[in-house]
Amino acid sequence: MFYIVKMYRFYNKIPGILLVLLILGVFYQCGEDNQERLVYTVSWYDNNGKPQLNINLKFRANPTGITRLRYDNEAWGEESLFNCITNIKVADTSIVPEVNRDSGWIEIRHPRALDLINFQYSLVQDFDGEGGSKESYRPLIQTQYFHVFSHNMFVIPGHLMATAEDFPDITINWADFPENFKIHNSFGTGQAKQHLSRISIDEFHSAIFVGGDFRIYKEEIEGNAVYLASRGNWLPFDDREVMDVLAKTIRLQRDFWKDHSQDYFTVTLRPISQEEGSSFRGTGLTNSFAATISNNKHSDIELLVYLFNHELQHNWIGHTIENSNEEEEYWFSEGFTEYYAIKNISKNQIQDLNGTYFITQLNGIISNLYSSPVKEAPNSEINYDNFWSDRNYNKLPYYRGALFAFYLDHLIVRESLGKFSLDDVMHDLYQGAVQSDKKITLEYFVSVVNKYSDSDITSLAEKHIVQGKILPLANLFKTIGLEYKSTSEIFDLGFELSDDEKKVVAVDKHSAAYSSGLRAGDLLVARSINFGNTSQQVNLTVGRGSSTKAIQYFPVKEAKVPQLVSSDSNIELLRF
Repeated sequence: MFYIVKMYRFYNKIPGILLVLLILGVFYQCGEDNQERLVYTVSWYDNNGKPQLNINLKFRANPTGITRLRYDNEAWGEESLFNCITNIKVADTSIVPEVNRDSGWIEIRHPRALDLINFQYSLVQDFDGEGGSKESYRPLIQTQYFHVFSHNMFVIPGHLMATAEDFPDITINWADFPENFKIHNSFGTGQAKQHLSRISIDEFHSAIFVGGDFRIYKEEIEGNAVYLASRGNWLPFDDREVMDVLAKTIRLQRDFWKDHSQDYFTVTLRPISQEEGSSFRGTGLTNSFAATISNNKHSDIELLVYLFNHELQHNWIGHTIENSNEEEEYWFSEGFTEYYAIKNISKNQIQDLNGTYFITQLNGIISNLYSSPVKEAPNSEINYDNFWSDRNYNKLPYYRGALFAFYLDHLIVRESLGKFSLDDVMHDLYQGAVQSDKKITLEYFVSVVNKYSDSDITSLAEKHIVQGKILPLANLFKTIGLEYKSTSEIFDLGFELSDDEKKVVAVDKHSAAYSSGLRAGDLLVARSINFGNTSQQVNLTVGRGSSTKAIQYFPVKEAKVPQLVSSDSNIELLRF
């Protein structure tokens, strides 16, 4: 409309017919082929029983004559993602794109005068079957459905993503899908054509897109739409139970943050096959989060209660309140999210889980930290490579940050005689993010906590976050007056694997693993391990010479680890 007004002013003396033609020309440029718009058309194609998504992208060419399209070959711990895109070409067959897998670019050299580029490619699944937890972050395209994250799906022209503010509007057309396919994603549901405007590249590239035989449910919370997209035949619960937990969790969290501003939000829930044990994954995204959980007798609704409360909390901790440096502040974005997940569940008794649940979960966090081989690794070692490739480093900021949050919560309550708590710190951080775009650094976080604490926590944060030393939890328990045990049984796997996780390289001679017969040099043929769970046996099949051997044991050892007693007096002191 701005351009139409400007044309009227400049051509106020041009004959009427010419003026109409000029205005029609402006409307045409604001339409589907607007050069400042990315237009994706996604269509379904069954390639001899191997379905794929064919994607066409129209966009304004780079006037330099060299246009680069971004497609990350490595993301979210996944590698070789270029295996998932094929049939890469430009509609003008005289132009041949050059693929640079390692750099994450597809380069197109073309005449400088070229106006629009019509780029085409296919998205395919690069593994067999429906995959398990390990394949959760790769494109999944099955005959009955698809489940894809946007950074794995949509290539983006590099010259149009220089700044978030200048990122162009996006149109997504969904075409030629089977009639019964439901299209659902982070930006809407059931829409054959979607228009996304005033969205940043990070928001667009951090989204979930699903389609097919998903069941879609809707609730309204304070006038805002909340959706659940679920599929498969669930064994441990039904969709209605899941939707009830989801709606209650969202309402309670939004009430806590005093933030009911999000008019659209969706959760996608996909089952994965797993015979033994339970596993789950959840990923907080733009307007959404995507969850996968094992569909067997070992899973239950309590797992989803935890998963929902952790991942939905990321709408504020980690998303609105952003880290200045991702991995460096994972102690906050993951650890404090972990603490507020179990605190919210227990305080509000979601699914009848109460203070006993909080104590059980906190004890689990303590024992998991104490049993971690990297428990006192400095914060600097929690980097992208370690976090995504090593389970011990991946879990470290969760445990360390959650216990730091617990410690500060009770420090503030005690020093303020109950007037303040960590909740006040979190609300201040939220306001700082919303009003001044402040991001989390340790220095900034400490300055906010110090407003509510009589003692300066700078040295405390330096010692227990930067250096990674374990907190003096027993001293805190004594100060608060909590009953606790000074020793307990903790999880102890008892052996170490090679980097490729195929060979046992060391076994602790004092462990249950050694007593059961496991030895260094054994080759791992099969395994079932419930990490952190001392009540579930480790089941291994190892190769030794020309034979195999079955090994079973409980991964437990006695250690000097403080654990809270689950008692009414403790629950009262913990303010539940």
